[in-house]
Amino acid sequence: MEPPVSYRSPTYYELAAPPELDWRLHRGEDYRAYRREWEERPRRQEAGSFPLHLDLDPTNRCNLSCRMCPRTWYLQEGRREWNPTGRPGDMSFTFFQRLIDESASRGLKSVKLNFLGEPLLHPRLVDMVATAARAGLWVMINTNATLLTREMSARLLEAGLTDIFFSFDSPYAAEYEKIRLGARFDQTLANIQGFMEAKEALGHQAVQTRASMVLPETAGPDEAEKIKADYLKLFRDLKVAEIGFGLPTVMGRDYEKTYGLWPGFVCPDLFRRMFVFWDGPASPCCGDWERRLIMGQAQEGTPLADIWQSPAYQKLRRAHVAGQYETVPACRSCSVPYLSTT
Repeated sequence: MEPPVSYRSPTYYELAAPPELDWRLHRGEDYRAYRREWEERPRRQEAGSFPLHLDLDPTNRCNLSCRMCPRTWYLQEGRREWNPTGRPGDMSFTFFQRLIDESASRGLKSVKLNFLGEPLLHPRLVDMVATAARAGLWVMINTNATLLTREMSARLLEAGLTDIFFSFDSPYAAEYEKIRLGARFDQTLANIQGFMEAKEALGHQAVQTRASMVLPETAGPDEAEKIKADYLKLFRDLKVAEIGFGLPTVMGRDYEKTYGLWPGFVCPDLFRRMFVFWDGPASPCCGDWERRLIMGQAQEGTPLADIWQSPAYQKLRRAHVAGQYETVPACRSCSVPYLSTT
């Protein structure tokens, strides 16, 4: 029997951890209150005075060329929207510190270090984790795990990392290496195993671990079920707690033109989450790869609180609440309203 679903969105669903791997049991009421607010803000359609969560992009560099990744697609197409400077770049540590200092003082609860690059390429990632943890935040990273040595695993854990999400896109070696170009299946899996062993040895029971993959767009129902079953076994054998499956966004597709409008769609992240790219622009959207929804320039010294409450952000929220998300071109063409796991 498939484990119960613990989280579902239009593009993603996650299988719940079994009791023996349930990291939530080792977290306190402060975490539960934060997650209640995470769910309630979109229901109330209230943004509050500051986001609950920040996604900060440590670097736009990556060591892989994954087939389904927007970054890979833009590079192959010779397009620069995702990276207007045309050069690789890392978020400066001074800028990162300023963002954390302001955000912690305004009630931020969590930060995730990832957007279109591989965070482990940032030379000061461990310092970033430690800085955010000292500020009292839940600190998360997404990683392809190819650079996750046992030493790095221990350093991240001791620095205060609370959540790590492994992107690993097939339970089958040959298929994985076709998708994640530049990665080796056995080595990456060994890295994840090393992290799990370090986590256990250091006693970090409250650290959330998750492995997730993008399901092949061409997989039929029976094939998809076999992939999911094999993937679940692979990572539960390693004692990874959460197992996630996403649906692919087809790059270059305008979803509204393909499928029509999705009446009543209101993006929940407008009320709880903000993204800051490595070079400073702030956006409300995990899919704003082309920087069409820039709400402000944090690098220029604009406080994040001012950006969160800016006229541009308020106008965007009003459009969604009024059932008029289609008036915003970036939202109208987005995949999120249209993909479904049902």
